[in-house]
Amino acid sequence: MYVISSCEALPAIRLKFPAVRTAVALLCLGLPPLAGAQTAVGDTLPQITVSDTQAQETPNGPANGYVARRSLSASKTDTSLLETPQSISVVTRQQMDDQAAQTLDAALRYTPAVYSQDNDIRFDQLSVRGFSADSYLDGLKLVVTNWFVTPRIDPYFLERAEVLRGPTSVLYGQGSPGGIVNMVSRMPTEETFHRIDMQAGNHDRYQLGFDVGGPLNGDGTVLYRVTGLGRAAGSQTDYVKEQRMAIAPSLTIKASGDTKITFLSSLQYDPKGGLFNPVPPSGSVLANGNGRIPPSRYLGDQTRDGMTRTQASLGYILDHRLNDTWSFRQNARYLHDDIDYYQSSVSSPLGADGRTAGIWANINNEHLTNFAIDNQLTGKFKTGGLQQTLLAGVDYQRTLAGINRGGAMVGSIDIFNPDYSALPSVSISTLENYSLTQGGLYLQDQARLGRWLLTLGGRQDWTTSDDVQRSAATGAVAARARQSDSAFTWRAGLNYVFDGGVSPYMSYATSFAPSIGTNSTGGLLKPTTGKQVEVGVKYQPAQTDALFTAALFNLVQQNVQTADPNNAMLTVQTGEIRSRGLELEARANLTRQLKFIASYTYQQLEVTKSNDGNEGKKPVEVPEQMASVWLDYTMGRFGAAAGVRYVGASAGNAENTLEVPSHTLVDAALRYDYDQHWRLALNAANLFNKEYVAYCSNNLFCYWGQTRSVLATVTYRW
Repeated sequence: MYVISSCEALPAIRLKFPAVRTAVALLCLGLPPLAGAQTAVGDTLPQITVSDTQAQETPNGPANGYVARRSLSASKTDTSLLETPQSISVVTRQQMDDQAAQTLDAALRYTPAVYSQDNDIRFDQLSVRGFSADSYLDGLKLVVTNWFVTPRIDPYFLERAEVLRGPTSVLYGQGSPGGIVNMVSRMPTEETFHRIDMQAGNHDRYQLGFDVGGPLNGDGTVLYRVTGLGRAAGSQTDYVKEQRMAIAPSLTIKASGDTKITFLSSLQYDPKGGLFNPVPPSGSVLANGNGRIPPSRYLGDQTRDGMTRTQASLGYILDHRLNDTWSFRQNARYLHDDIDYYQSSVSSPLGADGRTAGIWANINNEHLTNFAIDNQLTGKFKTGGLQQTLLAGVDYQRTLAGINRGGAMVGSIDIFNPDYSALPSVSISTLENYSLTQGGLYLQDQARLGRWLLTLGGRQDWTTSDDVQRSAATGAVAARARQSDSAFTWRAGLNYVFDGGVSPYMSYATSFAPSIGTNSTGGLLKPTTGKQVEVGVKYQPAQTDALFTAALFNLVQQNVQTADPNNAMLTVQTGEIRSRGLELEARANLTRQLKFIASYTYQQLEVTKSNDGNEGKKPVEVPEQMASVWLDYTMGRFGAAAGVRYVGASAGNAENTLEVPSHTLVDAALRYDYDQHWRLALNAANLFNKEYVAYCSNNLFCYWGQTRSVLATVTYRW
């Protein structure tokens, strides 16, 4: 914020943005001000107040419109996106509000290289650059197991969602080579605010949300925020329902000018957590002489099936400035998740009559407890002509999980006239307990010399896991896998920043992920590894609030399990998958009235080494091309927006003989601001109700994408 009471003071004031400089100059010449500058006329001299919102942006706080300029995710330091030598996208709170995103999948629909099944209430199933993406909340990993006990965060509780593409192990430890999605919670703010959102939509969807916060004392050293929601909804699938009650209180205490701590907590209860609905390829993506399976048909036993989730977390973020050079941050969280789940579903392939399908049923009672802590020491100093930001960190996480499960084929049904009454239930047969311990040490240096910025980082990890399976009937150990791994990962990136806001970059990064089990010689499996070369360019125009990015990448995952050529019942780690492609993204607040987002993705995935007969083939479920555009325009009190999303064809089996067709979807929104307090909005996703298959898995299952969703929102602010 700049307050200028005299035009003679102008030469001493360095204003960063040309539009601001122009507005101030016009005012001093006695001309009408441009939009964006406010004046308060005093007795003799005009007082000019200019708000520089872009300069005030924090890396984990609100962003301006659709364009964020800073982030913590890519470097764990407050770094400009323009100077980050890696592809990253930030979905802002305003974008989520304008698009009425109800899930993380929906919030990321317009983000390059990100794809999801987009119609599963239970979990977020995201892939980035063709590999499953790891999910983080406030920089700490949300542990995902191979079971159903997976934490899920509602986007209503988020300030932003950030997608970091490519290997990230150098800062975050074991993980996918494709990248991560880091969700950033809504934090306490210094300004008092109150908001209520009332929503209703098709499929009997009703939701009430609130978000309130501000200072708790006069000097603003104690801040609070409480966000909550209640939801009851059906879905496009018969008998599949969703219910959620959640609340997230947070508190910030500014102990001094150098120390601040924010406590974050949440409690979520999903009495009805949704079900998935796989359908056979025949009758969905392929023709079936008996007819077509509509997206609304649930091929499971609605009298038995259901899922309940209870989720709670408690954590804090401590920031302490030691002196003018060094600062310390500690981020910690305890999380617990419980799942009770029963599901019956069809098992492909269909019988010769094209109607009869086997039914698989499974029961899962699961729990997950995770503790994670990340300690970061950051120093900013000069060494000769170098300006350096040095980051040293140590992190640790401990996960304990358990599952009581059972599953079996329980009979068959006619999928065009299902009757489940004669099918038996399954009971728990196996008791399994799993533990994971991971610790890591990392070091990163961001060194600037003139216009050059070099980022170097390295990390050493140690992981230990233990998995024990017991018979529910006898308690005897049926199987046990215990494994310890260690790995070193690193990355290097180089930027050059031109005066006009153009920043070309290149980077190299590696990743690792432990593999559980033994190979054909009886030895422990090695971790899978990833390595990536990326080159790109970012452009941030000086006079426009926008960010344009382009990236070319070549990503390889190695040590992938494949059949032993001497014994097909055993495995060796000679498999390899390559992903390479192009990503384009544009985000701009062109004017106060017009905002837009556009993206294009071309990704070519190929199994480059395998003994499974799929060498040279595309991995399943990954579209080769994706494109999207979203435009939002405000006319006085009225606003309108429209978006188009294109998803290309993907392989439906390892042999690539089954193809899932491409699809194009249209979204739209309208809104009206009655006054400064009330807003009415109407959103439609898949406006023209196109029925499409999102993806298929190895000739076994296909999944319908989301049909038309209409949501009306009434917002009251005070």
